[in-house]
Amino acid sequence: MYLLKKRHLSRRTFLRGAVAGSTVALAVPILEAMLNSNGDAFANGSELPRRMITWFFGNGVALANTDDAGSLMWAPPETGANYPLTPQLAPLSDVRDYCNLVTKLKLFAKHPEVRGHHTGVSGYFSGYPYIKLDPMGANYSSKFGGPSIDQAAAAFVGSETFLPSVQLRVSKRIVTSEGPTLEFISHKGPDQPLPPIHNPQELFNKLFLGFVPPDDPTKPQRLTALDAVREDVLRLQQKVGANDKQRLQAHLASVEQVQKQIDAIAPLCEPPAMPGETNTDMEGKEPLEPVSSVMAELLALAFSCDITRVASIQFTGSVGYTVFHMLGQNKGHHDMTHEAADNAGVDASTIKMMECFAYLLRQLRDTSEGDGNLLDQSVVLLGSDCASGLYHTDYDLPCIVAGRGGGTLKYPGVHYRSNDENASDMLLACLKAVAPEATSVGGDNGYSETPLSGILA
Repeated sequence: MYLLKKRHLSRRTFLRGAVAGSTVALAVPILEAMLNSNGDAFANGSELPRRMITWFFGNGVALANTDDAGSLMWAPPETGANYPLTPQLAPLSDVRDYCNLVTKLKLFAKHPEVRGHHTGVSGYFSGYPYIKLDPMGANYSSKFGGPSIDQAAAAFVGSETFLPSVQLRVSKRIVTSEGPTLEFISHKGPDQPLPPIHNPQELFNKLFLGFVPPDDPTKPQRLTALDAVREDVLRLQQKVGANDKQRLQAHLASVEQVQKQIDAIAPLCEPPAMPGETNTDMEGKEPLEPVSSVMAELLALAFSCDITRVASIQFTGSVGYTVFHMLGQNKGHHDMTHEAADNAGVDASTIKMMECFAYLLRQLRDTSEGDGNLLDQSVVLLGSDCASGLYHTDYDLPCIVAGRGGGTLKYPGVHYRSNDENASDMLLACLKAVAPEATSVGGDNGYSETPLSGILA
């Protein structure tokens, strides 16, 4: 009796086709034929790729109806594993095992000048104090003091993929008058903010530009990747096993579905007007949920095909004026957070955002890879620029570290209540989940070389 030798494919396998003399290419997900016999590494012994996403929402969360001005409607009092979910966290119920909830972190031991949103967004996502700029008539202005944590990760793993990182934005109601700190969340350095993509069609083209010839004036509507690479699909399916055949079919179906969704929401994704003015989305309303969903699906595809391993998502802006119209609201989110009477509206908007965040986590969890899934190999950091917009507090900011980080993070997740530890310790734990060789993050009063042990496996 003879045993068939497993045929291995290169991890860089592409599906290829030709249209009008031009070559088009479609990346494929990691298949069993690329892996070792255990399914936990590539056939050549290299580890499965690890990924990082930062997910930001502006202006914090609502205060609890108590006499304690620092009490938030966010985290439960119980700590440890199996922590109960507050109404604000209830949308995470089916992905809770992947969520480490972290509370009571402190941004800086001492900051020369605390300035609400500026301190929060720069400190939380980079570990560096912001650098003050000339406001030129605005209330305040600043830039990041160093690279954001996603770009710190990209510096380690970005060279391994076609795109070192991608930057995404859902709401376009962004303040642009107070410097790059509030306008962007991804920064290579103090003078290198990375503008995000808000149009799903633009993201589709950036991730999968090889789908159509560059001179095709009707892309991406006229030509789909499936038409161009059909023969190569059939050829590859003859070389792989039954499970890989099913995975290829599921991958191609996902690409086709995303293309259809993008076509469906294209009229809602016109370039925005200047912040603060009524745009032309749909009777002045932003398509927040459908855009967020398609972005999540595209990102899962990009991770699955190893097109990129690092992403940032700016769901709403710091001091942003997003209106959660689907909740019956007509007031900007930033203004609501500064009025105690609007607590219920702020709370409802937080729940809506957690629904969108949970959708992203489910997309990663439900995309298989090796003997697990994408969320097993990812770290997804959620945070905001202040604990409460009403008080501009930068202590105990909302914080969720989701994913297993390739087995480096606690699973099932816990509620870890810090003892006023440096928030940069949390950033270093996230960075080391992607790049184990990293030794430090941040600078000045935010410097850390001690990863947060409370969330490590």
